[in-house]
Amino acid sequence: MSDLCIPRGQTVTLDTVDGDLKVGNNATIQPSNGKKVTVTKGVYLEGKAYVNGDLECDSVESEIFFSKGDEISSGSNRARLELTGRYAGKLEVNGNLTVHKQLNVSHSVQVKGLIDASEIDVGGKIHANDIKCRRIRVGGRADIQNSFEAQTVDVGGKVVASGKVKIGDLHVGGEIDVGGGTITGNIRIGGKFSSKTPLEFGELLVYGKGSLPAGCKGRKISTFGKLEVEGALTCDYMEIGGVIEIDGDCHSDHVEVGGKLEVGGSLFVSDKLEGYGSTEIGGTLESTHLRLSGKLKANKVIVKEEADISGKLETEKGLKAKLVTIRSGSRCEGILIGEHVEVGKTSDLSYGGWGMNWAMKWAAAGGMSRVDDVYAKSLLVGPMCRIGRIFAETIKLEQGSAAEQVTYTGELKIDFGAAVSEPPKKVETLPQPPF
Repeated sequence: MSDLCIPRGQTVTLDTVDGDLKVGNNATIQPSNGKKVTVTKGVYLEGKAYVNGDLECDSVESEIFFSKGDEISSGSNRARLELTGRYAGKLEVNGNLTVHKQLNVSHSVQVKGLIDASEIDVGGKIHANDIKCRRIRVGGRADIQNSFEAQTVDVGGKVVASGKVKIGDLHVGGEIDVGGGTITGNIRIGGKFSSKTPLEFGELLVYGKGSLPAGCKGRKISTFGKLEVEGALTCDYMEIGGVIEIDGDCHSDHVEVGGKLEVGGSLFVSDKLEGYGSTEIGGTLESTHLRLSGKLKANKVIVKEEADISGKLETEKGLKAKLVTIRSGSRCEGILIGEHVEVGKTSDLSYGGWGMNWAMKWAAAGGMSRVDDVYAKSLLVGPMCRIGRIFAETIKLEQGSAAEQVTYTGELKIDFGAAVSEPPKKVETLPQPPF
């Protein structure tokens, strides 16, 4: 085994190096067979190196050159020497680069073919046609033309991966633009995030601005910036502290809105929607549970179990739930349909991960509840409540409440101080609700 040194600025033709290879600045390596150079141990760069073909080695490292600075005096009459570092490592490969262990270059790496390495550390920029590795860390920018496969990606600046990606955890301080694929782990983006084709993802956290195409599927989205989706989206858990705009339908297990959610189509939530901010749905909202203390606007709302409203609800066709609770100070535009409906119940301020918003503050102050028409089996109307028409089996109007019209089949109780604009009507059967 013998190490080999290539002097600065020279061009050397090689086949196999049995040992280490030290490459001087601006040196060029030419494969003797025209295809590949193999180094059994490490490659050490003193500066910039060129390889006119494929390169396979155990590791690649570049040096940091220190230069002497001025001697600076201190208060203790001791002089200290100031050193400055120059990151001079730069590697260009006109082919494929295979590194069995670590690729560690201080400045930049440019490979026309595939980079296949265990670990990649580049201080500045990396550019390749394809990259396959276990872990990659880049201080500046990473450009990958085709496939990009890595378990962990950590880039301080910008990532452009035009082809399909297969990534585990992804952390980018600036921007990332991918062609689609899968990112199964945690995604942390400080600036801008976008994907050109459908992406399957784990946990996506966007602080800046994000853009996704139609057909994306994920485990969790948390945004404190703005995320735009150009079509349908499926995500198990959505936590919205900023803004999410979805052009199509959205399917989720749990949605928590502390900022603003806009869905152009319909929203289907298998478990619970918790709205502390503003939610606007162009179509229908279907959920098992609904808890609202902000603002919700939809064409129609269907809740399998309980709808607890402590804010403002606007619907074109109405809300239907097994149990409907309208808290004091709330406003509901559109009919209400439920087995059991209670209007004017004291607000529950014990929940709400986003703090007390305007609706909860108004409700806590004891504002008046206003509701349009109600269809129910049983209805309880508390004080300071105003209701349109009532169609129910059993009804109780407490003191200070008022209704436009009351139609019932069973029992009616009207406390002293409650008012009905028209005489109540007892009938054999109630009219069917609109839906």
